[in-house]
Amino acid sequence: MRIAHVVHFQPRSNGLFETVRDLVEAERRIGLDARIVDLRGVEIGLLPSRARPKGNPCPRCGFVELEQIGPGPTVQDWAESRGVAKVPMSWLNECDVIVSHSGMPPGLKLGKDKPRIHIAHGRPRSSFLLGQMDGNHVWAAYCEYAKDPRMKALVTLWPGFARYWRLVFPRVEEIPPFVDLERWRPGATGYGFGGQGGSPNVVICDIWRHDRDPFHSLFGFAAFAEKCPTARLHIYGLNDRDVQALGPVLDGLKARGVLGEVCGRRNDLLSIYGSADILLTPHRIATRTIREALACGLSVVAGSSMYTPYAADEENLEGVADALAAAWGDLQTNRAVVRRANRRRAEEEFNPERAARRMADLLREILSTQSRVSTGAGLATVSK
Repeated sequence: MRIAHVVHFQPRSNGLFETVRDLVEAERRIGLDARIVDLRGVEIGLLPSRARPKGNPCPRCGFVELEQIGPGPTVQDWAESRGVAKVPMSWLNECDVIVSHSGMPPGLKLGKDKPRIHIAHGRPRSSFLLGQMDGNHVWAAYCEYAKDPRMKALVTLWPGFARYWRLVFPRVEEIPPFVDLERWRPGATGYGFGGQGGSPNVVICDIWRHDRDPFHSLFGFAAFAEKCPTARLHIYGLNDRDVQALGPVLDGLKARGVLGEVCGRRNDLLSIYGSADILLTPHRIATRTIREALACGLSVVAGSSMYTPYAADEENLEGVADALAAAWGDLQTNRAVVRRANRRRAEEEFNPERAARRMADLLREILSTQSRVSTGAGLATVSK
């Protein structure tokens, strides 16, 4: 089975691409001919951009915002990201089925009438807010997809979200979340947190999105640090507007001596996870940061999550502080046992080959159904 995964080819730049890359690699491991097709280019009118520092570093935390300065060179066909290749757009005419991740431009002639599915990487409410606040109407796009007879199913990677999408799309399937367990694995790295490390080192790595962000988590950490003043909070994934708005909060944490490194998006999270003690997140679902951190053996304090024993509602600040204290206490008692247990949970919950097999079953069923329909139509024509 030849599978074309349509996504912007941007290695180590965003979680969506990395999730697709992990899936393609897992599909290839189980014997499928899966490849990545990037539809950006002259035919679509979109090109990658280059970036440069915008202004001077923030005097408060040293954060530097990057700005886009126009189109850069397109990624060459057959470029690879850790063994997964980007192939020419013409491969859409050769594959058996198309899996859309970044969307399919209307009027695209490539791929003709080949069956398609779309993977909804966004959370339902986040997708709604993108339309309401930014004019990026994801829900409306999915309604249009539902009218396309080639689009056979919508897929979500999070259990429970199918109930939302089924209001606008006739067939929605759930695939279990996954992560590359070979890349994300335990290992001491000696990362120094910019010389601002503590005991414990607590990291926040979530992107600040409309539907949920780590705002309350900052105050839950502050409550924990009142009883554990050696703790340090390191925050990654901020943009310039985040830093400006959070200025008073960051100043307050810094004045207490508990604020560590504050940065924008990083592509070296593996080394950060390897040296951190705890990941703090408000999320309940298996976001990419939760999957990566657990795979690296990191303890996770989350919002009432099924994936970690350390959980509390993000707005229950004392509950978050207690969960952080419990996680830190267990690490002090037996770090090796705790980290092995965290890794084992990731292996049980986020196996990419399990997701690849589930995807393969879905695609085979779609192709088989289409083949039967086509054959039946042909026989009916012949009988006349």
